[in-house]
Amino acid sequence: MDNRLPKVMAISLSTWREDSGIHTQTDLFKFWDNDRVAQIYTKSDLPATSVCNRFFQISENAVIKSVFNRKSVGRCVENGASASETDSKAVKQEAQLYKMAHKKKSWFYTLMREFVWTLGCWKSKELDKFVEEFDPDVYFIPIYPVVYMGKIQRYLLKKHPRPYVCYLADDNYSYMSCGKNPFAYIHRFWLRKYVKSLSKNCNEMFTITKTEAEDTDRLFGTNSVVLTKGIDYSNLEFKEQPISDPIRMVYTGKLVIGRHYSIVAISEALKNINRYGEKIVLDIYSGDTFDEKTMELFNSNGCHFRGLVPREAVQNIQNSADVVVFVESLEKEHRYTARLSFSTKLTDYFKSGKCIFAIGDKDIAPIQYLKENDAAVIACEYDEI
Repeated sequence: MDNRLPKVMAISLSTWREDSGIHTQTDLFKFWDNDRVAQIYTKSDLPATSVCNRFFQISENAVIKSVFNRKSVGRCVENGASASETDSKAVKQEAQLYKMAHKKKSWFYTLMREFVWTLGCWKSKELDKFVEEFDPDVYFIPIYPVVYMGKIQRYLLKKHPRPYVCYLADDNYSYMSCGKNPFAYIHRFWLRKYVKSLSKNCNEMFTITKTEAEDTDRLFGTNSVVLTKGIDYSNLEFKEQPISDPIRMVYTGKLVIGRHYSIVAISEALKNINRYGEKIVLDIYSGDTFDEKTMELFNSNGCHFRGLVPREAVQNIQNSADVVVFVESLEKEHRYTARLSFSTKLTDYFKSGKCIFAIGDKDIAPIQYLKENDAAVIACEYDEI
């Protein structure tokens, strides 16, 4: 660990946990002394990570309650602490809330959520004390597609000014993903105010793809650095392996923002392929569940829904596959959500050395990258699957 590295305070959406499926941020700080990294986050679960020891939680459940009881919310939490009964209940309630939100995607609901955060009592003495006591050299500011994170970040930047770096991993500025929904346009108009303010005034801008770097530099006059997950090839050996019978395909990861439609389309294609016997199987590893009809297709035609698995099991699962599956949505409302993003899942897939089957619009950054590098078998429309 390098003690010469600056003291960094990350202001993030999700909790840092080793057992979660989200590791982009923690991978960035794995060479820091864990006493020189702190995180402020907005979920109900408790942290469990080796990269950081100091955490401040502003949970969404507590913010909702504060709208009515007008009591300040936010608390310091311990790394690796066992969840109390109250914490476990809050995590369960939050999970149910997010599950419902994903099933019934409503921009009106999204706006109401933003208003709740606007009215909530998250500006507290405890939050100020946490920042003052840690006394960061620099803030790490990931830019999210939600207004309330921009509000929290900008509040702290004004109240406790320090240099800060931004990290953009999605298209959180253009109107391309709004479709014809007026509430989506209202939300994006609101969000753009914070994205622009954070981007134009940051000391350094990191983006996850070259396409996004070009877009961001054009819009905000930044000089972006592309920063994504790397691969340590030093101890990797690639060995040719016999193809399984039936051929085994594997998907690991989230199925939100319309990705599940692409998995359904694979299931429907396998119905035809496997009609005279099982030639290809698809194992789906994800913590996301959907309606009865979708889950039925996840468990038929050679598909098997396996649920969520620990992070440490994912690499072995990918290594045991013949084909690893990467999907983005082809649905109209989600087609451009990943326009400028790059899933770190692809980096893991490259590391596995397996054949990649990718589904996504031809104009989104990850599909363009795979095409440019001839790195996958690609379907850009449903009828190509």
